Amino acid sequence: MLLAIAKIVKPQGIKGEVKAQPLTNVLAVFDNLKQVSIEGKAYDITRISFRQGFLYITFKGFETRNQAEELRNKKIMIDKSLLEENTDDYEFLVDDLIGTVLYDTEGNLVGQIMDVENYGATDNFIIEIDGREYQVPFLKEVFLIKDGTLVVDRAKFEEVKV
Repeated sequence: MLLAIAKIVKPQGIKGEVKAQPLTNVLAVFDNLKQVSIEGKAYDITRISFRQGFLYITFKGFETRNQAEELRNKKIMIDKSLLEENTDDYEFLVDDLIGTVLYDTEGNLVGQIMDVENYGATDNFIIEIDGREYQVPFLKEVFLIKDGTLVVDRAKFEEVKV
């Protein structure tokens, strides 16, 4: 499965480099990236750097601004497994979270994650409980990892759900 990790904004300079906006907060994925997919075609990366919140990428065979212009507004895709390799215990892919059934630390059913929204400070889980939806900020004090599974501290969860 391919996931979009960046969107090419524009050519950068005259030597075929492009400027791209990251679409992931797992920036470690870019450290050793050698090949990506753009519109189903594989592209080899010859150089990649991260400056001032943007990626600057040179692809093999792209030596002019006109060649780089062909990639404007295209999404850079990678295999989902590459992104998963670079996440820690408290980093999740939104696609993996949606539909997750949550239990508390005692094994009691809490609800189901229906969506994830971000308003800047933190991600907010939209959780359905008994037919009603609640917004709950993703806080490490509320959401715990137990035996590799996301669980809820019931008391703290009740304090923050809106």
